Formats: sequence, C-alpha cells, structure tokens
Amino acid sequence: MIIDVPTPDEFHDAGVNQLYLAWKITMDAHDAWSIGVGASGDAEATDDYWRSVQPALSNAYSLIQQAMELGLKGRIARVSPYLLLGDPADWSPKAAKGATSFGELPSLEASKLVAVHNSVADPPLDPAFNTFWTAVRKDRNRIMHSAPRVTFTAGEVTRTILMAANALFAETSWVDRLFAMEGESKFAIFGLDDHVYSAVVGQVACAIEFLTPAEAIDLFGFNPRQHAYLCPACFEATPYDYAVDLPKLAQFAAKVPGETELSCVVCQTTTDVSRDECVYPECVGNVIAMERCLTCYQLQDEHLKIDGPPNDGQGDTVYGYDFIFGRPRERSGRTFLKHYQREDSDDGAIAFGKRALTTPHLASWTSVSIYEHQSGIFPFGDKARVRPLGHWLRQEGTLSWHKDVTLYDPVHDGPV
Repeated sequence: MIIDVPTPDEFHDAGVNQLYLAWKITMDAHDAWSIGVGASGDAEATDDYWRSVQPALSNAYSLIQQAMELGLKGRIARVSPYLLLGDPADWSPKAAKGATSFGELPSLEASKLVAVHNSVADPPLDPAFNTFWTAVRKDRNRIMHSAPRVTFTAGEVTRTILMAANALFAETSWVDRLFAMEGESKFAIFGLDDHVYSAVVGQVACAIEFLTPAEAIDLFGFNPRQHAYLCPACFEATPYDYAVDLPKLAQFAAKVPGETELSCVVCQTTTDVSRDECVYPECVGNVIAMERCLTCYQLQDEHLKIDGPPNDGQGDTVYGYDFIFGRPRERSGRTFLKHYQREDSDDGAIAFGKRALTTPHLASWTSVSIYEHQSGIFPFGDKARVRPLGHWLRQEGTLSWHKDVTLYDPVHDGPV
C-alpha cells in the first residue's frame, strides 16, 4: 500500500517556493552590489564582488532546476501521481506487503519528465521548452560536478527564473506572486510591511534591465525603447517614504500624440492623465496626474516660484519675504507651505502674493500670508524678527487683501 501520495498542488506550490527563493537570492545579491559597489563604478571591485557571490548564484540556479522539476511533476500528477514512479521492478518488496511512503519509492528520472508530460497532458509543452529545460539541467549538473566551473550573472539567473515561471507557473503573473510572497515575508509577518510595494516595483524594474527589449515585452509587456512614467496608482499604494524613488514602469499603450491612457506593468492599472507641460522649468515632462508630474515626480502646486515683472527683486534695495501658502485640510485645520523670495518693496511682495493665487497651477491654495523676513530663521526665530504684512484670501473665486492680519500663526500652526 502506497501512502503519503503528494497532490498536484503540493508539487506546484513547492516549485513556486523554490523559484521565489532563487529570485530572492539573486535580487539580494544585486541589491548588495548596488549599495556597496555599483555607485562607485569601480570595475575591479565589481568583478571581485560577483566572483564572491558565485556560490549564492549557483545555488539560485540549482533551485530553478528543482522548481521546474516540481512544476512538471505537478502537471503530470494531475493525470496520476503514480506516473511519477520509476520502474516497478525497482520498488521495495515491502510496498506489496505493507504501507510504503510515496517518497521511498524510486521516481521517474528528470530527463524523462517532459516526454511523460507530453504523452499524458494537454496541451503538450513545445520543443522550445524542451530545449530550455535540457539546457537548465545541463548547467545544474555542471554546478554539481564543478567541471568545468560555471559562472553566472544576476541577469542570467533572473532571466532563467522568469522564463521558467512563464512556462510552468503562468496561471498567476510573476508580479502578483511577488506581491503575495513579499507580503508573507519574515518582516511582513511582524507588521513591517511598508516596504513591500516599493520592493516589488524595484525588483520588476531591476529584472527588466536584465532583459532584451523583446524579452521585456514578452515577459512583462514593457517596451524599454518607449518613454516610461511614474505610475500614479503605484505611488498612491506606496508609503510616501518609499514612494519617492519608485521606478517608472507605466507607459502609453498607443504611440499617438496626445495619448492620455497610461498603463502600468506592475499594478495593471490604466490611468487617464493630462498632457500639460510640467511647471518646473528644468523638467521637460508633459504627463500629469493627481497634480504630480509623472516625469520629475514633483507636485505642480508646490512650485511656488512664479514669473513676475522683469525687475522684481533686482533693485538697488531688496528685502526678503516669507510667503506662507495655506489651504484647508480634508478634516480640520489648514495645510501650509512656505516660499521665500526677495522683492523691492512691500507693494512688490503683496503683488506677488496676489499673482501667485491667480496662477492656474496654484489654484488649490486659498490663502497666502506675507511676512517681511528681517533676520533670524522664521518661524523658529524671535517674533520681533518678522513683520506681518497681511494675507490674501480667496473665497468663492474672489481675492481680498487683509492688512496686518495673517492666517498663519507660527506659534499655533508650527513650523513649515
């Protein structure tokens, strides 16, 4: 009696776990290189580093072969797990006399798995897979026997992982698997999961860099030859401290001037964007969503330095002013943002404040309090060091000036 017969899902899940472990080893090796060596550009140090991690990359490559073997076995087991057993003539005699665990019996040789699969499963695997499988097995055997010694790059291992996942575990996208696996990591278990989203996006971007353009299109639907932008949905899903460095992995599906539907290869979200020019002079971007430029990542309504008359702040005598922009918060209170600028006079400062609140990209701000910045560091310094001029307030589309009174109070509202 054969007992402990594994299920197809057990083979499949074990294969996915092996593949993910190979992925983690490879990504960790690349991250360590990026942090410790990559930024320096030291070619000799780079070569030394990759030689030092060859054992880890070899282990990762061996795990790929094991994962593929488990994936093939899972598919065959859906027809019958007993097809995975070797020649009955080699079975232990006790199998016919008592309980024998499935794992104690001889198993089908790995070299025969594809042939058996294609004999019983529909659809069969194509010849290209058999070529790929044979190459992986040969490299793994060379690792085990160390003759001749095999060397791997992180790119080669990553490419092999993705091809294996696409061939044998494609019922769920590799990106979705990464989210699930990272979400169940040893850190996330303890609630330390703020990094998960940015980690997955970063890993996908890293993998794409390893691929040829054709491979990137085939495996991720990403075209490295096209412009890419920050995905607004990914940015919103990521805690801010991790979101500021998110790679650009959203692209326009159609190469049409003025196209507005931006699709992300990570979250699969399509966002309708505007094609307005970024307000930051140094940025050439023209793809905006949620008031953020998806090229330079800057919020449009935080660019407070606007053009004015040619001689503004250029006279023989100029003064420094703090402009504290304000708007209501969603729940209560107000949000403030400070801008420092030099002007020729109080009238020039007041005119700038009015001009700012009538600038289209600053429409979200409803007030600007103006102080002459006399000395010290406002608002941390002594109150005597600043002189309030007043504030502009926009209500129902109308601007009004309120002299000597400011909506921003550094004592009550805190520093900005």
